Amino acid sequence: MDGLLGRRLTPPRLLAGSVILFGLHQAAIAGDWSHPWADSYLDTFLFLPVALGLPAWVIRFWQPAFRWSPSFVLGAWIAASIAFEAWIPSFDPRFTGDAWDVLSYALGAWWFQRTEARAGGLV
Repeated sequence: MDGLLGRRLTPPRLLAGSVILFGLHQAAIAGDWSHPWADSYLDTFLFLPVALGLPAWVIRFWQPAFRWSPSFVLGAWIAASIAFEAWIPSFDPRFTGDAWDVLSYALGAWWFQRTEARAGGLV
């Protein structure tokens, strides 16, 4: 994603892009537009960039060099995967466990961590 439109992907740009894509997808769903891939995997792909990006954005007001560690991002991926693909589907029939969603969470976590590492300043 680096070099897209001649700009480097930074954590704030990743957050903004993820929030915008998530919002557009939710608006499309509300407008009765459906796409099987987007409906199945886009939100899971964007979950960790948004869920970790928003608090990091707030923390960076006080500590501009703050970055999530790779082990924290890995833990967030594992926790999201277990919660949304194993635990919640065990008691809520509206949810189903899907190994492809786990992969989608992993790709979002990888994209997020790659952007964090390139920004430097891991703490």
